[in-house]
Amino acid sequence: MNLLTNLRANQNQLLEAVLHSVAVEPSQAVAGQVYYNTKDKRAYVYTGAVWMAMDAKDASPTAVSIVKTINDGDSLINIDKIKDLADKLKAANIVAVINGGSENINADRINGIAGAITAGDIVTKINEGNSKISTSKIDGLDNKLKIETIIQALIASNKTIPTSKITGLDNTLAAKITDAQAQAKADTALQQAKAFATQEINKLVNGASSAYDTFKEIEELLKNNDNLTTVLKKGIAGKTGKVAKEIGNGTATEFTVNHNLNTQDVVVMVSENKAPFAQVIVDVEVTDVNNIKVKFAKPPKANEYKVVIVG
Repeated sequence: MNLLTNLRANQNQLLEAVLHSVAVEPSQAVAGQVYYNTKDKRAYVYTGAVWMAMDAKDASPTAVSIVKTINDGDSLINIDKIKDLADKLKAANIVAVINGGSENINADRINGIAGAITAGDIVTKINEGNSKISTSKIDGLDNKLKIETIIQALIASNKTIPTSKITGLDNTLAAKITDAQAQAKADTALQQAKAFATQEINKLVNGASSAYDTFKEIEELLKNNDNLTTVLKKGIAGKTGKVAKEIGNGTATEFTVNHNLNTQDVVVMVSENKAPFAQVIVDVEVTDVNNIKVKFAKPPKANEYKVVIVG
């Protein structure tokens, strides 16, 4: 469940609580945020710039902590201070590693290769080989092969396609109804609708006795029976009401929601405004009989949440 407001414990203990446990540090952290790293078995707190371990283990540096300190810092290590690195970075060694590996170097990063291989050489190699080039790799080909492009080209030309070359078109055209047949079906549907409406109206009217089978007779009954009118009014007035409104604008943290239910005996629920529509915890104040106030710790995005008020 999402907690979108600050939680005041009033100096009570937090019993049997567990820190957020993950193998990598949380992203988009804020100063003071803590977590437990399940990989190195240590707890960390974010200072606003770096994650700092909450124990004294770094007092005796390990290889892991040294590397992490180097990577997190701004200082650089001189290349001659790393054993054998200068030798491994020699051109001959780099080429040997590249040739022995599975990765390729982009052609534009090899000086002079653009002039060494011409378009004619490439076309010759393609035509002589067994591999094929994907249509998406030939500029503009996919667009020219689109159905709409082909249709536009046919329309612009004098060429025609026999209906027999379009799968199912002859059968579809043969099954197409005429205008007269369509009008006949529409007339039949209209008659059926009129008959159904007449039947349902007769059920409604004829379901009552002859003394109360018109709206005029029902009106007279209500006028002449104050007790019945009072009962109906009380029943309508006592009906439970519900109001639902979207809230959030990216800047405000407090929102006054008007419900006009004329009571402070209301139940309020706030939930996400998109799937999975999870309920969230916020501060709620019932300010008066027609309004409530919803408070967040951080400004919600535009229409990010929905407030439902029942009363």
